[in-house]
Formats: sequence, C-alpha cells, structure tokens
Amino acid sequence: MRRHGAALFATLILVFGLHARFMSAAQAPSRATKDTSDAAYWCPMHPDQRSETPGTCPICRMPLVKMPAAKFATYPVDLRATPTTNGVRLRLSVRAPGSSAIVRAFTVVHERPMHLFVVGDRLQFFAHEHPAQQPDGVFMLDLALPRPGPYMAIAEFLPEGGTAQMFQQVFTTGGPIDSAAPPPVDVTAKVVNGVRVSIDLSKLKAGQVSTLAARVEDAASGADITDLEPYLGARAHMLIVAADLTEAIHGHPEDDRALGLTFNPLVPHPGRYKVWIQFKRRGVLSTVPFVFEVAGS
Repeated sequence: MRRHGAALFATLILVFGLHARFMSAAQAPSRATKDTSDAAYWCPMHPDQRSETPGTCPICRMPLVKMPAAKFATYPVDLRATPTTNGVRLRLSVRAPGSSAIVRAFTVVHERPMHLFVVGDRLQFFAHEHPAQQPDGVFMLDLALPRPGPYMAIAEFLPEGGTAQMFQQVFTTGGPIDSAAPPPVDVTAKVVNGVRVSIDLSKLKAGQVSTLAARVEDAASGADITDLEPYLGARAHMLIVAADLTEAIHGHPEDDRALGLTFNPLVPHPGRYKVWIQFKRRGVLSTVPFVFEVAGS
C-alpha cells in the first residue's frame, strides 16, 4: 500500500530537464531519389525524404506532410506530475516559442499527435502511451507505476507549422533521485509471444550513426518472420535509454522490405544502455528488452 499524505499528492514541479534532440537525429541519412529543391512535402521522421506532391515515405510509409517554414524553434514543454494512489497523473503543456501560449494544433505522426514513453524503476519499467489532449490544449495521462521513485518521460510531437520535437525530463513520485546501479548486460535472445528476437551489436558505435540489427524468427520453426503488421504507422519501434536516464533515442526500421529489423541510431557516448523493440504480429503487440554496453573508440 502506498503512503498517503499531503506531500505525496501535491503536484510536483518536474526537475532535471534534459537536452532535447530532434526525432530525425536517431536516423541515418536516407537516399534521396530526386532533386528536392522545389519540394513541398516531407517525412518528419526522415526529413530528407521529400516530394513536390503528397505521398508516403519510402522508408517508414508514413504519409508525407506539408513542410513548415524554414525555422527550427524549440517548443518548451511544462511537464507536471501528480502522484496518485497507484501511479502518477502526467500533464504536458506545449508552449509556443517566445510566448507562454499553449499550442493546440499538432500534426498526427505515426497515428497520434503525441507519443509518450515513460521508463524507470532501474529501467525495469517501460510504457509507450499516447496522452489525450484536453479542451485547454494540455495533454494528460494517468499511468500506473510499480513503486515511487524517479522516472523519465520522453515526449515526441510535431506542432503544426513547426518541426519535430523530442522532449525528455526526469520526474519523481516520492522516491529519491539517486545514481542507481545500472542494470546488468543482457543480450541473450528473447522469446516473446512465440517470436524469438536476437540482436547484433557488432556495428554499433558511440558518437556516430551506426547499425543495431535484430533478427526476428518463429520460435517453433526457426523460420524468419515476414508477416509483421504495422504498429502505429511503422513496422517496429525502438527506444534506447541510457542507464543514468540522460539520453533517449527513438527510431524505426530503415527498410520495411528487408528480413529482420535494422535500426540506425546515433548513440551519443560510451556507456550502458537499454533498448526496447516493439512490433505487432497477428494482432499481438510484443515488447522485447535488451541491455548492452557501448565501448569507446
């Protein structure tokens, strides 16, 4: 049973704001197929995929959207957490650059106006959620948590007329924010919902765009799986978080037609990381975790 008290239920002003990075930074440069000097549409997830007419991204199959004006402003986010009896209520207010006005209009990216990841409990907890926008423009989510303590919220969104944004911030629901021991390395193959997933980290390097590959096989037959279904507008989703909750990288497979899943993240520095890979098959969503170490050059 959680402890009750006025302090526990007081709204906590979130601390430890972390630097943001555009969603596209976690992706390798894609091959442009033609001159894009007159392009009017682009993929927010792969900004060098552009077209003069509406269409879909050849990498992630997301519908192209109209390109914003050539400005790359950061949209501040006011993130507040109110502890509840079984978790936390999160409220996210996206503010217009240079003012305190709440932004209300967002472009739908991968089927949602906002994607929110929450990780914590020594990286044992993972949630990929989609807060509901309230009449006042604020996004809100009630989330059950395993225990009080520090968690990281990672939000991705695209304001209409703006550029893709990624926001990270640590919050606490009552436990201290301390330097917990990192989780042990675990890169053994996992079987989830009848699917065996193994990862290849041999080409993953710190400080540059490099490759993290996952092999996806039927656990019973060992055959490569070719019938993954789209999940939130992509063949799969990948989230990498540093063990100290200072970095987060979200990405999608670079080639929807290839066997397995190939991601090209930019892991910023050496250290311990945890990755969660999400995909859907036969209507069932699977989340597969691994913990790995990236060495220095």
